[in-house]
Amino acid sequence: MSNILEKILEDRVKTLKATQIRVSSAAMQAIAERAPIPISFSEPFQNNGIHVIAELKKMSPSQGLIRKAFEIETLARQLVDQGAAAISVLTETPHFGGCLENLIRTHRTVKVPLLRKDFIFDPYQIYEARAYGASAVLLIAAALSQPRLVELTSIAHQFQLEVLGEVHNRHELNRMLDANVDLIGVNARNLKDFSTSLDLSAQLIQEVPAHKIPIAESAINTHTDVLALAQAGAKGFLIGTALMRAEDPGEKLRELIHG
Repeated sequence: MSNILEKILEDRVKTLKATQIRVSSAAMQAIAERAPIPISFSEPFQNNGIHVIAELKKMSPSQGLIRKAFEIETLARQLVDQGAAAISVLTETPHFGGCLENLIRTHRTVKVPLLRKDFIFDPYQIYEARAYGASAVLLIAAALSQPRLVELTSIAHQFQLEVLGEVHNRHELNRMLDANVDLIGVNARNLKDFSTSLDLSAQLIQEVPAHKIPIAESAINTHTDVLALAQAGAKGFLIGTALMRAEDPGEKLRELIHG
């Protein structure tokens, strides 16, 4: 596990403990159980075409501040109007500038499926995701033991959430397949040095079995990148930085989809 990932998880444990003092696990689970059934996250990616998960991301450890003007409702509407199949909402605060309030606001604003993107390691975070409008959660192979990965996937499914399992190599891909996640997110970013390689990402996408949905993640900046990854077999594209750095994120999304 990379040092930055260890640091993020360490901080996440502290913030989660503070949250659970305010709202107990039993109380949050009860809220989740009363929440409306979420819309399908994977359905848009089962059809032909270029389907983008547009990410609302203010900052990141590797790139610092990405977007200063971060008006959630405006950004979400722009992206959906220009063809986003789904929205990914960062909810981790210290390192990515996100929060659960952003998930709530996005859910109130648009009607496409939402991904809670965070460093999830505890069932409580899955209860939060269901309670506040997500259709899916991100689980990162590099951050979880296999027993915990299997456990969290099972809990997500119990709460009618789908799982996007993030992998960086063949070993992690096999772990996700064993855990029965719904979608496989192939991340082009090396967690140890933050370098990226779309070529390596394309190679791993080709190894995703036909019955799973491969989603290309990270370092996607142009329509050419999208086409190359689609040629490799990607059914969806999680894109954040390229959109959030653009003066007009909606126009950038249109360019990425249509060229």
